[in-house]
Amino acid sequence: MKAVYSPNLPVSVRFSACHAAWLQARRGKKPSANQLLFEARWLDNLHQLYSSLRAGCWQPAPTVCFTVTHPKTREIHAPAFADRIVHHLLVDRLQRLYEPVFVYDSYANRTAKGSHAAVDRLQQMIRRRNGQGWYLQLDIHNYFNSIHRPTLYALLCRRLDLALQKGKLADSQRLALRSLCHKLLARKSREIERPGAAPSSVPPHKRLRNARPQCGLPVGNLTSQFFANVYLNELDQFIKHQLKVRNYLRYVDDFVLLADSKEQLRTWQAEIAAFLETRLQLRLKDAVVLAPLHHGVDFLGYRVYCGHRLVRPRVVKHCCKKLSGWWQQYGQAAQMVSTESFSKLQALLGSYWGHFCHANSVRLRHALFKRFNWLHNFFQLHADAGLVVKQPARHKLARRRNAMKIVYT
Repeated sequence: MKAVYSPNLPVSVRFSACHAAWLQARRGKKPSANQLLFEARWLDNLHQLYSSLRAGCWQPAPTVCFTVTHPKTREIHAPAFADRIVHHLLVDRLQRLYEPVFVYDSYANRTAKGSHAAVDRLQQMIRRRNGQGWYLQLDIHNYFNSIHRPTLYALLCRRLDLALQKGKLADSQRLALRSLCHKLLARKSREIERPGAAPSSVPPHKRLRNARPQCGLPVGNLTSQFFANVYLNELDQFIKHQLKVRNYLRYVDDFVLLADSKEQLRTWQAEIAAFLETRLQLRLKDAVVLAPLHHGVDFLGYRVYCGHRLVRPRVVKHCCKKLSGWWQQYGQAAQMVSTESFSKLQALLGSYWGHFCHANSVRLRHALFKRFNWLHNFFQLHADAGLVVKQPARHKLARRRNAMKIVYT
């Protein structure tokens, strides 16, 4: 597919839409320095962004690159806060066009289509088969760095053209959306490395700057997550309508197919690999899982069976490592625990408990409290493994500011 790029065009947008996108961009986020700088004069900055969009002169700023190590080492590209507002504006408009087109079992970055919904749906598929049959689990090699941007842009333009033909978009809106997509996809990779980011720890082939020419999307952008769904929607349509696979589910680039025989799955695997290479310039990872369903499917942090699901052992290992680290850093030295460090513990344990409660994990949660018995000083664990913060009456507040003395009772 050949991409025909659009010039700079004014975006027909209301200030109220920019304001709504600003609220969406800041919702549930820990304020960054860039966000605080923007919000120091948020009305002026928002109006300036609105004016630049209306004039067609908006350009994305360089991203801030840093490294995360959990669950695996990878680089993240954080956009400027003003750009995040534009991302929300663009995705909101494109999502209205694509949501009716996406297959039902495409998950991630969609309303009510998160990781837990994907796991629930997979277990439902397994139960319909009574746990009988085989499953094939595939993943795409270095997905975000392998997305061919001209092909992606051509797919977006085709969808916008269809929306114009069906009367869902005015021609000026179509051209403006094409212009915004072009600016995000055609820009050269510009990044500012955050001090202490340790980019050398990221494998070279995982770095965006080392991607093939005209390939790669920055991980950490809302638009990249949405574009990733748009790109693999072609694969979804091929699997559902050409291969006629009934039980198929995808979460980003990790997808699972269910069938009665492993021979059928091997045939589908070969056809999928050929489609990805010829149409999307992608290839599958060498690690392919082909196994009976009664062995359980390792998917999104769980081991999913017909009648139950378990937490992946690696997730439990990470939880134990985090709890040990917190105790060594904050709790072991003295009985004085600051409210800030306690909040970190509460957030840490709450996040893992939220993951555990979607599995059959009552015994696991009780075992964790038995192993880390100091947790009883802060939380009450009910018989059903429900977690409750101990009442303030059981804590003696110290006079020292931002400190809380834990009284062991």
